[in-house]
Amino acid sequence: MGITNMRKGAKKGTDPFSARQRRAQKRGLSPFLPPFFPFFPFFLITLLLAPLTTLAEEGLSNETPARLDWSTRMELGSPVSGTVTAVKVQSGDRVAAGDLLVTLDGRASRAELERAQAQAQRLKLAREEAEREYERTREMYDQALISSRELALAEIDQSMARAAHQGALAELTQARLNLEYSQVKAPMEALVVARHVHPGQVIQNTLQVQPLVTLAVAHPMLATLEVSSQGATELEPGTEAHVRVGDQEFQGRVRRVSLESREDTPDTFQVWVAFDPPEGHRLRAGMSAWVVLP
Repeated sequence: MGITNMRKGAKKGTDPFSARQRRAQKRGLSPFLPPFFPFFPFFLITLLLAPLTTLAEEGLSNETPARLDWSTRMELGSPVSGTVTAVKVQSGDRVAAGDLLVTLDGRASRAELERAQAQAQRLKLAREEAEREYERTREMYDQALISSRELALAEIDQSMARAAHQGALAELTQARLNLEYSQVKAPMEALVVARHVHPGQVIQNTLQVQPLVTLAVAHPMLATLEVSSQGATELEPGTEAHVRVGDQEFQGRVRRVSLESREDTPDTFQVWVAFDPPEGHRLRAGMSAWVVLP
């Protein structure tokens, strides 16, 4: 029955094999290829890319999200009170060690320094006179011209004069320091993160020192991340790590691992990785980063 139908179809020009061959010839394909051949390249590409995708995923599996931070951040102030006369820097400026940042009105400090210098000079003369008087008294005592009590009193006067002069020298040192404190200078090469005062502003540091400028050290920078307890036990300071920020990659080392877990997330420990970005970099604290640990 089936053979008879196929023969009938062949007579009428509806042979399924012939129709398939004609469609293949129209597409520019060989009529003897299997019907799924047009899709074969797609299957081949998929099979070739699958292992690469798996390898890429495995290569990125060790990356841990992190946040960038400054290696050192400090707020600079002055222990003396006064009026701000000048602010020499703006946020974003780079400063070297010893650069002048903020100046306070130093007239009162200079006046105090002059008074302390005069007092120290006066007490120096008094001390020298007390020492000479003691020597004269000592000679008279050796000649049995005066009593031991008078010698003891001369020795006491000499000691008191020395103590008064020593106290005046201490006040002179403090006055010099106060005058130096009226000029706030950068203790190291750093980046100005923020300025907190303006010229004309009165600074009162009686109870607490008010910050004037905030500095940050940008070399090296830190990448802060969190690891599990197992990861914390496997890491040691000095362990090599890779830091990636966008399309930039840096070689770094673990600086330290926290000894206590975070209070809000138990069994999670912080790790700080230090790395040296190039000069003139645009990295900032708070940027997102990725760290690859061994």
